Amino acid sequence: MLYWTIRSLIAERASVGAAAVGIALALLLALYLDAVFRGEAGQLVAFIEKTPGDVWVLQKGVENLHMTQSTLTENAVAAVKQVDGVVAVTRYIYRASTVGTRGSERMAYVVGVPDDPSARRRWEAVTGWHVPQMEAATLPEPMLKSLNLEIGGTVRIGDRNYVVGGVSQGSFSMANPLIFINERDARKQFEVGDGTSILLVDGQHDVGPEVLAQRIVSETDDVNVMVRGDLVRNDFQLALEMGGALIGMMSLIGMTVAALIIIFTAYAFISDRTAELAVAKALGAPRRQLMLSAVFQTGVVAAIGAVLAFIATGPMEYVLTVWLPDVAVDFSSYAAFRLGAATFIVAELASIVPAYYVLRVDPALVFRA
Repeated sequence: MLYWTIRSLIAERASVGAAAVGIALALLLALYLDAVFRGEAGQLVAFIEKTPGDVWVLQKGVENLHMTQSTLTENAVAAVKQVDGVVAVTRYIYRASTVGTRGSERMAYVVGVPDDPSARRRWEAVTGWHVPQMEAATLPEPMLKSLNLEIGGTVRIGDRNYVVGGVSQGSFSMANPLIFINERDARKQFEVGDGTSILLVDGQHDVGPEVLAQRIVSETDDVNVMVRGDLVRNDFQLALEMGGALIGMMSLIGMTVAALIIIFTAYAFISDRTAELAVAKALGAPRRQLMLSAVFQTGVVAAIGAVLAFIATGPMEYVLTVWLPDVAVDFSSYAAFRLGAATFIVAELASIVPAYYVLRVDPALVFRA
């Protein structure tokens, strides 16, 4: 019976291929949405990933940078400096602000990069982002295009105007792009007299980030200390959770469409071979073999569709990056495997419908024929 099923699938390879392509397209729709949110999340954590410093000191209770605000007092900064093992601290102002002309503003995160020349040079060398001088701002390239601006033009940030002094790459997010200005400008912009938003700590070479973070927590008050990896993980997960419901809904739709395609394909396949199935039942083919035949067929179609979707993610990511450079996409192999496995399970459950039809085929059809 298995040999007959395989031979029949090969004979109907055009129908099987069309069904597999339909399943792949349904899965790619869900995978694309997941890739967009992953790409956006990756851009949101770019500042954390690139900025030098493994130990991040934030306001107590603050565990991520996205959609929150951190304020550290000068006393907190002084207390961190006194912790054993701390070599140097670097201050960054980090605030959300509107950008653009009145009536067409959009939200962005504004980073006040240290005014100290040595700290700035280190930051620029590590990140690759350039910070202009006073009263100037560095904007992501896609944002410049959307605002119809060029270097030397004027951009409004909050209630102040800045000269566009530079362009950054890899700092654009459709939700909240990154804008860089001088720390002194940022203090005036957001009325931060002393203290800071974020404090990055450099420790002695023989003191690991986790150990140093624990020391700061135990020896200071009103601060939260995190190593870079934990902060990246928190912000990335937060960004994904914002689209979790939508991604889940699209995944469900993709699996439902795939299941319907599989049921229809299997039904058409069985309808074309009703006489052959009747012969098999008349010759005494066990019900278990007939059931396995239907299950095997649906599983093959679902597996081919899932594999096609997985293979297509690579070329699709390249094409989307070229055609839509403003939209960051990051296809996840794990997400593709998970969705493919779920689709296969749904397909096997959906095989109950054609399997039931197989079992109801009347062996007497062979004699009537």
